Amino acid sequence: MKIAGFIAAGVAMAAVVVGAAPAQADFTDPVEFTDSGENVEDEGFGEYAVNRTEPGSCLVVQNHTGGRVTLRLNYPTSSGKWTFKHDQVGVLTRNGKLVTSPSGNWSVRTNPPIVYKWVYDGKMNSRRGCNGSWVLTMN
Repeated sequence: MKIAGFIAAGVAMAAVVVGAAPAQADFTDPVEFTDSGENVEDEGFGEYAVNRTEPGSCLVVQNHTGGRVTLRLNYPTSSGKWTFKHDQVGVLTRNGKLVTSPSGNWSVRTNPPIVYKWVYDGKMNSRRGCNGSWVLTMN
């Protein structure tokens, strides 16, 4: 009976610790672009865009596809590519600086094509200089 009491106390303590953790608005690791020269059209790319104005926003990508995904930007920039491994989550960077969208709109191409979802979080990465972040979840 004493052991069951200790286990119950430990579970309750773990629940309090987990529940008390502060929200993390800047949880994303940077993912640097690879300079590939011209951003030429590649076979097998799917195109995805979000057209809601959030000037100065960053782009966070979550890859839950089960494989590697290559992402290229149509807007706001048009050269280079970013590669995401399975279950990798990261914010786009170029030359060590966060990539931001002047208008807040984003247009991307991925290879392979994905099932996607866009969500805007106005606080994510704000301490890093973003006016919030668009999160592109790739499934």
